[in-house]
Amino acid sequence: DPVRVGVGGAVIAGARVSIDPKRKFATGGYRHMAIHPYPIELVADVPLRDGTVLHVRPIMPEDAELERAFVGGLSEQSRYFPFMPHLPQLTPQMLARFTQVDYDREMALVAIAGDGDTAHFVGVVRYVTNPDQESAEFAVVVGDAWQGRGVGSLLMRELLGCGKARGLQRIEGVVLKQNQGMLRLMDALGFAIENDPDDSEQMRVVRPLDTWPKA
Repeated sequence: DPVRVGVGGAVIAGARVSIDPKRKFATGGYRHMAIHPYPIELVADVPLRDGTVLHVRPIMPEDAELERAFVGGLSEQSRYFPFMPHLPQLTPQMLARFTQVDYDREMALVAIAGDGDTAHFVGVVRYVTNPDQESAEFAVVVGDAWQGRGVGSLLMRELLGCGKARGLQRIEGVVLKQNQGMLRLMDALGFAIENDPDDSEQMRVVRPLDTWPKA
């Protein structure tokens, strides 16, 4: 503020930075480091209800091609979620944004089926911390062929645990009213669900993390 908007674009005419000495940070972790290391402790092989084992881990920059293939294989309906533009494929810049993650401010977890040359994403979930540093916006998407098998529940539970460990107070997001399966999942995970005052086609969902079990 102020931001000048014109035909040719937008220009930030002024900016300032404030430091709050009373702000509390999550204990532990890597607060002494400018860039957090890859969170290897989040890598695990996790079984679904039907016994299928998926490899779950934080996303890496090397995953750009897997991410591109995953998004390219989604139906138009499945592709609709907050962090994804309505494009048939991702640009190189978007791929870099989605796969090169600052693990302190955001988290992206992927569920992988197969290994070696057959490895492919079947689900992705992520949160991005809001400016208040107390909450985060989340999004989750599951490949069409894997929906209804518990992948979304698995990834969301892992993500909520990450948010709890990060010291966040709540995770929030939006869900289309027509997406009844996702709304049932949100209800099962303890999210409060209410109408979105900014969009009559969406529901706002919020999950406080103070009652989420510790890992």
